[in-house]
Amino acid sequence: MSKKILVWVLLCIGVVSCDDGDIIVTNFNFDDVDLQQCIGVGSYVFFKINSENQESISLRIASTADLYRTSGTNAFTLDGSSTFANYRTYDGEITSDYFCSSIPPTSPAVATNFLASEGTAVLETVVVLDDLDGVPLEDEVDLDTDEDGIPDSYDFDDDGDNVPTIDELGPDPENPRDSDDDDIPDYLDPDDDNDGVLTRYEDTNEDLDPTNDVTNPEVGPDYLNAAVTTETVVDLFRVHNYNLSSSINLVLHNAVFVSGENQLVRETINFGMIENVVNEPKSETPEVPED
Repeated sequence: MSKKILVWVLLCIGVVSCDDGDIIVTNFNFDDVDLQQCIGVGSYVFFKINSENQESISLRIASTADLYRTSGTNAFTLDGSSTFANYRTYDGEITSDYFCSSIPPTSPAVATNFLASEGTAVLETVVVLDDLDGVPLEDEVDLDTDEDGIPDSYDFDDDGDNVPTIDELGPDPENPRDSDDDDIPDYLDPDDDNDGVLTRYEDTNEDLDPTNDVTNPEVGPDYLNAAVTTETVVDLFRVHNYNLSSSINLVLHNAVFVSGENQLVRETINFGMIENVVNEPKSETPEVPED
């Protein structure tokens, strides 16, 4: 008799729970599956597909906010109508088109559908703004050298002289160019030749590019020629170009999936990360700070 009881207990653990209405789905395995996403009007859809088991888990978040371009953590309560999760199995192979098409495909058919209308989805977004100027981001933390309101980390002209940082570094970024030997690298020096005239003001043609103003071709641009001190006041900055990239991490807490009288409870589901969910160029023209 004891052996029969033991077999029954093991069956309960491996297939269904012994409480009426609560089942354990043994296939629920998405740990090694990439998180995917698609955006519709007023909603975000995240999903993972386990092709081997012909199953998926998906999460729909109703939101008109831009969740990808500002760093932060957002929590969404599952309500079963606008924000909800599904665990499904199918009678055939499923692709991302099933979730991202405006009209979901009729095939494959859904074999099992569990709806989660309880739980909380937590979406963490990390945004990185980078000027791609060759200076490591960790060297530019909390700096705004030219006080133009754009941190050096994504200010493509750190010293505000209208010569891009990447053009002032020189061939060896670890030993940046210092044209006037004043121990201030050119990319942080507003007067690169130390002639008393700001580099930005050695722009005779006022095209916001001091590199093409050349009095003596044998020496080079006037802003690097200490013998030329012609001053043209140019209190405008060039358009600043930088790159915005963001990564997300998604976790579902205390989800209760229901199918008829059956329940599937998951305390934590790590949907995973998507890196560079947004990767796009940006531009901004800062104002010259008042003295």
